[in-house]
Parts: sequence; C-alpha cells; structure tokens
Amino acid sequence: SIYIIGSHCPGIDLLLQVAGINDAKIINVGSLGGWNALKRGEADVAGTHLLDEETMKYNVHMPMKLGIEDEIEIYGGYVREIGFVVAPGNPKGITGFEDLLRQDVIFVNRVKGSGIRTYIDLQLKKIGIKDPEKQIRGYTYQAKTHTAVAAAVAQGRADVGVAIGYVAKLYGLEFIPLAEEHFDLAIRKDRLSKQSVKILLETLRSPEFAERIREMPHYKIHEKTGRRIFP
Repeated sequence: SIYIIGSHCPGIDLLLQVAGINDAKIINVGSLGGWNALKRGEADVAGTHLLDEETMKYNVHMPMKLGIEDEIEIYGGYVREIGFVVAPGNPKGITGFEDLLRQDVIFVNRVKGSGIRTYIDLQLKKIGIKDPEKQIRGYTYQAKTHTAVAAAVAQGRADVGVAIGYVAKLYGLEFIPLAEEHFDLAIRKDRLSKQSVKILLETLRSPEFAERIREMPHYKIHEKTGRRIFP
C-alpha cells in the first residue's frame, strides 16, 4: 500500500479513486507534518501547499529548509482556490482580514503547520497584527481540516474561517475568494519505483484525472500538473 501523509485535500481522494488505489494509508497532519514524515522515511508521498514568504512560491523551498534536497522530488499537482467561508448572505459583512479584529466576529483557525495556517499568519503579519491570540476572537480555536472549518461555520460555532472553496459549496456556505494556491506532491526518491507511486503519478498526468478535477468547484490543473518541479 501507499503511505500519503500531509495536507488534507479532496483532490487527493479523487486522484486515488481515478488511480484505482483503495488500500492507501492517508494521514492528515498538515503540510509541515507531511514534510517531517518524508524526512523520517514514514511517508511515500506528502501533499503540500506551503508558501515561502520570501519568494511567494509554493513548496520548492522545503527540501532545502529540511536538508533533504537529495532525497525528494516534487511533482506539480493542481491549483485550488482558498477564501473566507461565511454563513449564506455573509451576515457579518466580512471582506478582509481586518474584519477578524472586530469584537462581534468569531474566527475558526487552522492548526499550526498547515498550509492554510501559514497563509493566514502571513496575511495577519502584512496588516500589522502583532498578537493575534489577544486581538482575534477564536484565533486559538484550531480546526484540523477544511471540512472542520466549514462545519464550525455551518453550525454557528464560528462566523468565519479560511478554507478551500470546494467545502464551502459542500456545506452550502458563502465563499469569498482570497487566493489560488498550488497543491503539489512531494515524493521520496527511494519510493519512486514503488508500483503504487508509479500509478499515482501516471494518473496525475492522465486526461481522465484532468477532466474529473475540472468538475470539482474551485479546482483546476495547470501546465506543470504531473511534471517534476523539483529538483
């Protein structure tokens, strides 16, 4: 079987479905957790969407950062749109990160080490928020997955969170787009010869996968989908 550890994404579920791989071991621990699992040799593949604040590029900075550049290859995945998820009609009138400072707004955050959390913290830093734990209601309320964020908003436990547009649609919530992020697959070089890993990469390049992912709201492939982007 194939061990996929890292960021939670419905796109990975679709990829496995199209590939006909049904014995995959999937552990959702966020992008950073996936990289650490690769480093320790626990994962074959990690799903990742970590933004480098210096270059504003996704994922390719990580092998160097962890000192595993000789052990890893990264393959282009797909693009997914992320944004604020709010109740239908956007009752609190959320338009930007500044709104999270309001006392009448309860936020649901993502866990540390997740790509979305990295993105959130970067945006807060940009608008000069020094102490988000004290300044934002709900900053310490951390959800493990996109679906958990959407569920918190749908159930009225929070007014707003950041997640992929796909889950907003799933939960009948309103979606306010913020950014497009690159979700890629990092793979240990010593696992590239594994049959299930080969099938996964072949499927990633296939017209069938391209067609199926286009049907998912707020997802799209790009010119580097299935191609090696590192090294």
